[in-house]
Amino acid sequence: MAGRPEADIPTDVPPFARPLAPYIRTRQEALRIRQALTSYLRSQIDFADDDSENPNCHSQSHLTLCVPQDAVVNVKRIPAEFTGLRKEYLQALQANLAARREYYSLTEKVAPAKARTKGTKTESPSIDHSSELQTYLRLLRDRRRHAKLQVFQHYLQELKERDSNISERIGDRASQGQQIMSLEESDEECKSTGRDADDGIEVLVHKLERAVIRAKAQLDRERNLLEVLKSQLAPASTDVPPAVKVAALQRTRDELVQWVEEKLVSVGNADDAPVHDLSREEIEESARLVEDQKAQIAAQYVAYVEARKGLLDAASRACQPVAMASTKPSRQSVDLGKLAIGDRSPLDPLDVLSFTSENLLPLSKTQRALALQKNYLSGLLTKERSTTLRILNRLSDESHLLPEYPLLTHQPRFKHISSRHATSATGLPKPDEVVTLAESWAFASEAAARNEHQYIEEKLAEGQEATTDAEHVLQEVYNMFNQDLEETLRDQQSSEEDSNDIWASEARSTRSRTRATRSQQHPRGPWAKLNGQLGIAE
Repeated sequence: MAGRPEADIPTDVPPFARPLAPYIRTRQEALRIRQALTSYLRSQIDFADDDSENPNCHSQSHLTLCVPQDAVVNVKRIPAEFTGLRKEYLQALQANLAARREYYSLTEKVAPAKARTKGTKTESPSIDHSSELQTYLRLLRDRRRHAKLQVFQHYLQELKERDSNISERIGDRASQGQQIMSLEESDEECKSTGRDADDGIEVLVHKLERAVIRAKAQLDRERNLLEVLKSQLAPASTDVPPAVKVAALQRTRDELVQWVEEKLVSVGNADDAPVHDLSREEIEESARLVEDQKAQIAAQYVAYVEARKGLLDAASRACQPVAMASTKPSRQSVDLGKLAIGDRSPLDPLDVLSFTSENLLPLSKTQRALALQKNYLSGLLTKERSTTLRILNRLSDESHLLPEYPLLTHQPRFKHISSRHATSATGLPKPDEVVTLAESWAFASEAAARNEHQYIEEKLAEGQEATTDAEHVLQEVYNMFNQDLEETLRDQQSSEEDSNDIWASEARSTRSRTRATRSQQHPRGPWAKLNGQLGIAE
C-alpha cells in the first residue's frame, strides 16, 4: 500500500488530489484489502459458533473485531512479527477476555450467596450486555441534560442581574418586585425540573423558553421607561438661558480666584513666621555675619586679582627676548638702566612664538607625558591592588591558619582597644586593606611557626625522657643478666667503625682474645654465680 504504478492511477482524479493518487483505492479494492487484513488478524483469534445455521457468521465480518463482545473465545499466542496497532489490539483483547472470565467466575461465586440470603434458589443471573449499553446511553443523556440545565441557569442568572440593575437605576419598585417574583418562579421551576428530571426535556425547554420570553419582555419595558425618562429630562436641560450659564461660570471663577489667593496668603505667612519670631539680637548677629562673609569674599577676590596680575607680569617678563651680551660696557649699562626705569621695548610676536616653541612646548609635553604615566601607573596599581585583595580574600576564606590564629586587634572583643588607639592617633593615615590582610597573614604564619616549634620541642623533650628511661631499663636488664652494657655498646661501635679496615680487624681479634681471657678470669652471665663453690675458696 506504499505506492502504485502510474498506469494504475485513475485519470479522473482532480488536480488537488494528485499527490494522494497513489493511496486512492476503488471500493472493490478497499473491500478486498479489508477482507485480507481481517482474515490475517482473524487467524490469531478463536470465535464462538452460536448459530447452527450459519456457523462462521462471527468470523466472516470485520465488524466483529471492532465490538467482539461474546464472539471471541480465545486469543492465540501473539507472533513476533505482529507490531503496532495489531499487536496492541491482540493484547487488549487478551486483557478483555481475562477480565470477562474473572467477572464470570466472580458472578458465579456471588450468585449462590445471593440466592441463599433471599431464601429462594434462582439461577445464576444472565449478563445482559444490551442493558449495560442502555444504562450507559442513559447516563450520557443525563449528562447532556445536566449541561443544558447549567447553561440555562447561567443565562437566567445574567438576566436576573441585568434586570435588577435596570430596575434600581430607574427606581421602579413595583416592576422590580414583579421581576423578582418572575425570576423566583423561574428558579423554582428550574429547581423543580432539577428535582424531577424524568419530566422530560420537552417540558424543561418549554419552561425555560417562557422564562426567557418573560425576562425579555421585562427588559424591553425597562428600556422604554428609560427612554421616556431621558426624553423628560432633555427639555429641562435645554431651557437654561445663556445669561444664567455666564453668571454661573463667573461665580465659579470668582470662587476659584478667592481660594487661590487664600492659599497663597497662608503660604506666605507660614514662610514669614520664623522671621517674626527672631529676637533683635539674633537679627543683628545674622546681619553682622552676612557683612563679615561679604568682606571676606571681597578680600579673597582682591587677593585673587593681585595674584593674577603678578602671574601675568611674570609671564610677560619670561616671554621677553634675551638680549645678547655686548662688548661695550656702556651699552650694557644703558640696557640695565632701561630695564631699571621700566622702559621695555615692544615684544615681537615671532620672538614670543620661538620662545614658546623652544621652552614652553617641551615643558608642556613633558608634563603631559608625566601625567599620562601617572594615570597609567595609578590604574595599574589599582588593578593589581584589586587583584591582590581578591586573592587574599579568597585565600582567607579557604585558609585554616587565619581562623586558628586571628589577629587580636581584629577580634570583636578587642574593638574598644583598637578604637581607643585610633582616636589617640587620628593624625596618622588610615592603614591600607592590603596591609591589614598581609599583617593578618604574617601574624598567623608566625604564630603557626611558633606553635609548631613549641610542639617539636615538647616532642623532643618527651623523646629524650623516653630514651633516658629506656637506657635505665636496659641497664637494669643487663645487671640482671650480669653483663656489662658499656662494653657491649663499645664493641658494637668499634665493629661498625672498623668493618672496612683489615688492620683494625686484626687488632680487634687480638682485643677480643684478650677480653675472652679476661672474661674467663671474671665469668659473666646469669649462671656465673652458680658454679657450685658457694663462696668457698680452695
